[in-house]
Amino acid sequence: MSRSLGLGSSRPYRVVVHGLYGFCERLPGLLGNEQWDVRHCSYSPVGLATLVNDLRRCDLAYTWGGRVTFGKFLWAARYLGKSNVVLLWCGSDVLFAQQQLKTKRIEPWIAAKVHWAVSPTLADEVRALGLRCEYVQASFVEPVAAPKPLPENFSVLTYMPSVVKGKLYGLDQMLEVAHTLPLVQFNLVGVEEGHVPNAPPNLKVFPRVPMTPFLERASVVWRPVRHDGGISFMVLEALAQGRHVLYSYPFAACTHVTGPAAARAAIEKLLALHNAGRLKRNDLGIEVVARSYTSEKVRAELRRRWAEIINAPRMGVRRAAPQTTQASSSNLSASELND
Repeated sequence: MSRSLGLGSSRPYRVVVHGLYGFCERLPGLLGNEQWDVRHCSYSPVGLATLVNDLRRCDLAYTWGGRVTFGKFLWAARYLGKSNVVLLWCGSDVLFAQQQLKTKRIEPWIAAKVHWAVSPTLADEVRALGLRCEYVQASFVEPVAAPKPLPENFSVLTYMPSVVKGKLYGLDQMLEVAHTLPLVQFNLVGVEEGHVPNAPPNLKVFPRVPMTPFLERASVVWRPVRHDGGISFMVLEALAQGRHVLYSYPFAACTHVTGPAAARAAIEKLLALHNAGRLKRNDLGIEVVARSYTSEKVRAELRRRWAEIINAPRMGVRRAAPQTTQASSSNLSASELND
């Protein structure tokens, strides 16, 4: 609900979101309403200039990305006197932080802020860095109204954004299993270069493409990542479509596989069921997504948690308005915030 800000006026909560663009751009539509003014700007010069002003006026700064040293956005938040700051750890944030901590220390100002992680496993990894952190669900997909049956032709779908990140995403495992199962069609999507070295004929490589058609044509989705910084959106999308999922992390309605031998065995088992006409759609996966990973659930939980942080007592007094600062806005360059 709106807060009374004194002098008989009221206004919505103001939240600025920043970080991974593909995720942050969805948050104003997901969370904004008459009680919540959620702002996200493009990272163009004009957008960043708007961000400076929005950050100055906000009740809470929310960054989709964790770190232990100052980036430009966190530096600006400290400069503007922002006390309500939430860092959401995801992706490879922990791996980057581990490298930084070999030569640097955790900034005390950052350590004192609120740290969330997009999966329980990642929350454990952040705590191992020396930060207080808890898992807060931020991953969601919309349930599919009418999931299609499994396709007539058996195939396995995998994903990798670039050959440079091949080790992280398990490219070596994909190549090994595809080589040893020459009669199984493998489709690898998302590859920036459009090709991978030493790919067998049964492994087709595609650049970045709309995912839904490929999910609908897949029997199995395999995600052999060595480190996943959260609950994979691809996994959730595959489950929402009723596809069978092989995942290197334990997760509901998925088959947990680690290494190429286990993956090959799982694929061969599913293929045998398919050839016998007994491989059914993964309806348990559809149920898991509909029950626990919808936008409605994430919306309610984030609004509740944000409100608790904004309304938390400060020095025994309920905070009623954003902290002000004597610093002049003319001293902040918008280009300095794109980090």
